[in-house]
Amino acid sequence: MKAYRRSLFFCIVALAVALAVVAIPSARGATASEVLVDKSFHITLLRTVDGTLAFPNATGTTGESATPIGVYKVTQKQVDPNWHWEGKVHAPYLRDKTNGLGIRWIGISLPSYGLHGTNEPFSIGKDVSHGCVRHQNTDVTEAFSMIATGTPVRIIETPISQQTEGMVTDFLELYDLLTVMGGSR
Repeated sequence: MKAYRRSLFFCIVALAVALAVVAIPSARGATASEVLVDKSFHITLLRTVDGTLAFPNATGTTGESATPIGVYKVTQKQVDPNWHWEGKVHAPYLRDKTNGLGIRWIGISLPSYGLHGTNEPFSIGKDVSHGCVRHQNTDVTEAFSMIATGTPVRIIETPISQQTEGMVTDFLELYDLLTVMGGSR
């Protein structure tokens, strides 16, 4: 049991270090050569020539709402998007806080799927979306400037134990809570 707890502890520490260290200052302002979304660890990585940036995310639930695994391309980008949902059109987030896309939309080559902000910041780190990849509005704004149309987006799922997934989710909830409260990354 001690060995299991020790390996679990090192897994969580490694994830914490990755979230803290991976955001290399020299990578800011660079152009992403690839976007990697890992559904299991609820993390989005932007690979650049200068390094890698990491952002926590929320992905789809199961069944028809699962975030689709595969390789796609960025097809469109929109600042302050309207949100078309269940027959209603929601104005941009800054005017209508019910807009589930937040302040940025990055559409991929799978119609109606993309990376975007959120009006539910505490959903980050969970499987709660209808299939899209949600991010904190501040994170998606930073990523938006680095991602060009045509950039490859790879969505993967890394098999992890349910207990480890719960610990990762708890860690990301704490990370998001600190972010929402104005803490630093």
